[in-house]
Amino acid sequence: MSAEPDTGARPPRGGDPLPAPPQIRALDFLLGSYTCDYTPPPGGRPAVLKLATKRAMDGHYLYTDATLEPGNVVGRSTFGWNPVDGTFINQYHDNWGSSGSYTSSGWQDGHLVFRGPLTQVITPNATGRTSGVKLNLLDNYQVLGRGHFKNATSFTFPDGSTLQGSYDCHRQ
Repeated sequence: MSAEPDTGARPPRGGDPLPAPPQIRALDFLLGSYTCDYTPPPGGRPAVLKLATKRAMDGHYLYTDATLEPGNVVGRSTFGWNPVDGTFINQYHDNWGSSGSYTSSGWQDGHLVFRGPLTQVITPNATGRTSGVKLNLLDNYQVLGRGHFKNATSFTFPDGSTLQGSYDCHRQ
């Protein structure tokens, strides 16, 4: 009986790491610390979102830590490039238990649009069980100037109704 060759993938020893894909540079507008004024859908409350975005994994990804007040919501988004599908990806999680996964085909006519499912917690609960809603999210980013971008957000509910709000973000 002969031993099977070990074909397991191993990280390279020494040398330079695999460079980040050039497409990730299209997300550089997110880097840094921002304060965003949230304009809610009709009937909602204005809020302030604080963002801090950094590179991760040798520049292959960006991660954004965010806090939303009022509400004490703390979240993290991880942005990257999917080289197989040729799309940008974004995964979101927060301390209420909400989570989402979105994709974008890239910049078109000055807009970077991410779409995907979001499970939104309605009322947080320390028991690990609460109510929420599964909806579709659309984030429409537009760079308005150096250190200034807007994200127009749409939430589409299972009944087809849609709520829209926007974040106006300025680098600190």
